[in-house]
Amino acid sequence: MKAKEIILLVLIIAAGVIFYHAHTGKLDWSVDFGDGIYWGLEEFIYEETQEIVPPFPAQLLLINSHGDIEIQGTEEQKITIDFQERIWRKNEEQAAEVAEKLKMTIDKSDNQFKISTNRDEFRKKKFETDFKVSIPKGMNIEVENSYGHVKASKVGNTKITNSYGEIILFGIEGKVDVINKYEDVNIDGAQADCQVESNSSTILAKNIKGGMKIIHKYGKIYLENISRRVEIESPYTEIYGYGLKEGVEAQNSYEKITLHYVGPTLINGKSSKIEIDGVEGDLRINDSYGKLKLNNIAGSLYIEGKSVEVSGTKIIGKNISISTSYKDIELADFSAKTAIQNYNGDIILDPTLLSQSLEARSEYGTIKFFWPKGKKYPFEARAKGGEINWNLPEEISFSEENGTKIIKAFLEETDKPSVLLSTRYGRIVVEE
Repeated sequence: MKAKEIILLVLIIAAGVIFYHAHTGKLDWSVDFGDGIYWGLEEFIYEETQEIVPPFPAQLLLINSHGDIEIQGTEEQKITIDFQERIWRKNEEQAAEVAEKLKMTIDKSDNQFKISTNRDEFRKKKFETDFKVSIPKGMNIEVENSYGHVKASKVGNTKITNSYGEIILFGIEGKVDVINKYEDVNIDGAQADCQVESNSSTILAKNIKGGMKIIHKYGKIYLENISRRVEIESPYTEIYGYGLKEGVEAQNSYEKITLHYVGPTLINGKSSKIEIDGVEGDLRINDSYGKLKLNNIAGSLYIEGKSVEVSGTKIIGKNISISTSYKDIELADFSAKTAIQNYNGDIILDPTLLSQSLEARSEYGTIKFFWPKGKKYPFEARAKGGEINWNLPEEISFSEENGTKIIKAFLEETDKPSVLLSTRYGRIVVEE
């Protein structure tokens, strides 16, 4: 074995041993990005509390780094700050020297009450600072933090930037504006609009009285009971929504979208699998290389696709317009003015009845039409270079023009919606 190979083998074994001991807790170390690794250091904790009495400005600003923050709105008209220092050093004497210099700073102005630390004064840090703050209920807050979680409840307008940290919000009485990455965002209860910008994380939001705007990628989004419109820009993100009353506008790619009981909805997707059950209003979908499963649409349906498979039931709006290719379209239990185009894919239609005209056109594919039982509608089918199979007992007229087979039926029903089926180099099948 060559010397380089031996060295590489030793490094691999050493890395495995270190990983094992760190994973099992047998190695006392942690990582502070930008401040090195805490090899063989002991943790020391120091705490202090301050209480601030009125008058207060309208907003609390808390600036921190590498630590946890919790802010709680209360009925008391005072501000209480619990400040904790977690310091890693070789011994207590070294830790005490840091604790003596590391301080919480407070600055009160007419506009805001600012809490921070003098962290930036230290060249070698190896410490974290945590805050637990209680404030008068409904007070506005702004937080800047990193590498730690931020929790807030029963506060007013809330703005949080927490790079590499989790954000948990509950019972917010105003607007919400949060930015983070790599950790989850959880919002339960807000009285106004919410905006979330994140990536590589999971966003959970429910019971929002306002609307939501989400910019996200590489993760998951779960939304429930949002009172106003939801806007989502989220490539590579799975989306789940329930009870989005004012509807959804979403841009997505390569991940699944599942919606239940939503208002008017617009989706722009790419290679997205979309499942929707229950829309009060129009549904518009632009997608490519995806699969759509749609149910209970109480509005018009518009689909523009490429290589998109479509399956839909119980569509009772004014219009159905679908254009796609290379995949099948299957609709059942629908009643609307219908216009369908498909290329190199089949069309299967099973309406309950027809309240308006129906037109389906295909190239290099089969159109299968299940006739509404006991109904009569003016009917025409045209197949150029293909075949027509009429499997109903009623008589039809048949003709052929320039290689196009044409059949017609029920032409006397002039006061009824008409049916036109047309294919090129495919087949039309009509049966009950």
